[in-house]
Amino acid sequence: MKDNGADDTVIDRLLWAIESKALPPAASDYANHLLNRLSQPVRVSVFGLPQSGKSELINMFLGERLVPKDASLPTTEFAWADVGAMTSTSADGEITHYDHVDLTAIADTNAAFLRVELPAPILKRVHLLEVVTEGSDSELESATDWAVRRTDIALWCSQNFDQAEQSVWSRVPDSLKDHAFLVLTKADVLSAQKALSTRVASLESIVAEEFHSLFAVATLQAIRAQAGHDVDEAMFHASGGGALSSEVLRHAERGRRADFDSAHMFLARYQIKDAPAAKPVAKPQVVKDTPQLDKVTTRPVHVPAAVRVENEKLYAESIRFLKRRGDGLSQTASELGDGNCNSIVGQCVNAVEHLVDTFSQDESGCEATDAFIDDLSEAADMMILMQAEAGDTPAADAVTLLLQLRREMEMQLAA
Repeated sequence: MKDNGADDTVIDRLLWAIESKALPPAASDYANHLLNRLSQPVRVSVFGLPQSGKSELINMFLGERLVPKDASLPTTEFAWADVGAMTSTSADGEITHYDHVDLTAIADTNAAFLRVELPAPILKRVHLLEVVTEGSDSELESATDWAVRRTDIALWCSQNFDQAEQSVWSRVPDSLKDHAFLVLTKADVLSAQKALSTRVASLESIVAEEFHSLFAVATLQAIRAQAGHDVDEAMFHASGGGALSSEVLRHAERGRRADFDSAHMFLARYQIKDAPAAKPVAKPQVVKDTPQLDKVTTRPVHVPAAVRVENEKLYAESIRFLKRRGDGLSQTASELGDGNCNSIVGQCVNAVEHLVDTFSQDESGCEATDAFIDDLSEAADMMILMQAEAGDTPAADAVTLLLQLRREMEMQLAA
């Protein structure tokens, strides 16, 4: 569902539906979740060990060398503003405001967290968070646990992604890994050492399991390409920075579009139209012709068996992804017990949206792929409706639907 023209009314309609008590309790909770999602920017967090190239990657996104080299800065958030300013928070909670941006000065303070506001173009579309630690395993684990709860898209900076890094990354929820990228920073150094292609190849299986994809970026080259008034597009793309920036922004836009689509579908289901300017209107009724969710798994997901699959690798990788995701969710769903189904349904939605994203990138012109994208979109829509339902049944239905999608791909691949 895409109703871009009505996007500007969605937040007001959600707010009115919540404040007017027009929704049943479970639906009201979901409306609050949607409102929270739409009221904040897409959040991109940069993780990694000290000296892994996080600050230079931030500088690349900002288009200038704002973060000083080797500066001892705390975890820092970058957000849009017409005029530059900073707010630092010390370890004991003291807050200090600055009407200018000078990160070198902050390095000499005891700031534990820093918010920087800038008129950098990318910050109109995403907020950036650099997660900083001193490097101990326990501190990195704690910082990662804190940051993932505030992250929509994750970037892990590394040169080799060794066992210690893999151990920390294993703490990240699978739902975020679907929107995470491994970034081999200092790619120019690895290339000069004739180690880049070998390093990328050695990480291929790990990336397939743990990340959406991998990008090798020569960050210093990418920053130089953006120096001055005109961007050297050829240099920027040759550095790998152009591809990474485009993919992050594409993911951000797709995530924002998905949030609006979920809100539109939710408001349509509960017949929440325009928020009244004055007195509240009568309590909306649930749409009577909404599909019954306890029957959702009987709706077939169909790809014509006569159509040959052109991109077998795409199907094989997607089947492996769903097997890994579905098996774990099936076990979790079987042990629910207390009606805590929302997180499971949400993970199923994320899995299907990941597949929509993956299949949409296929350029083979395969009819089977085009048909299956429609099935995936329908499955995502049904799961979004399930998120507003109470009880354990929606979780079981969502997992079953996910497994059904996998079976359809296996049958199509075997045809």
